[in-house]
Amino acid sequence: MKATNAVVVTGASAVILTAGFIAAPNPGGNDTDESAMPSPTPEGNLTSATSADDGAASESPADSGADETSDLVSGTFDGPVVNNIRGDYQVRLTFDQGVLVEVEFPVAGTEAPESRFINEDALPQLAERFVEAQDWDVDYVSGASFTSPAMVESAQGAFEDAGV
Repeated sequence: MKATNAVVVTGASAVILTAGFIAAPNPGGNDTDESAMPSPTPEGNLTSATSADDGAASESPADSGADETSDLVSGTFDGPVVNNIRGDYQVRLTFDQGVLVEVEFPVAGTEAPESRFINEDALPQLAERFVEAQDWDVDYVSGASFTSPAMVESAQGAFEDAGV
């Protein structure tokens, strides 16, 4: 009986230590080497939201002045892949003249049914929040305790890369 308890305690300790190691932030900085990034998973290839009013944010250079729009960023920016005990997460943001117009999630959790179920609900909500706020600093989705912080962290990196 004592041997069984010792094995259980040792195993549980190893799991806790491993989970802490995996969930810990990278002290060396941001690892965005694309060769180290995992390939997208089928459930991770979810394209979520585009702004509801795509045409309203766009102004022609004649309307707003060429000098003003030349400084506004346009393009697609990938945030870093964020790892936690529930998988890998990444955000891809598309900007048009400094306005966030599309949010995609090329990497989102695991193939596990629970992960897929949570992400089906959480990812569209997160995308909508990013677009509405035009910022990475949004409220987490209730019930998405691992997805929300990872996607917000990845979005922060994408916003920083875009200079927005």
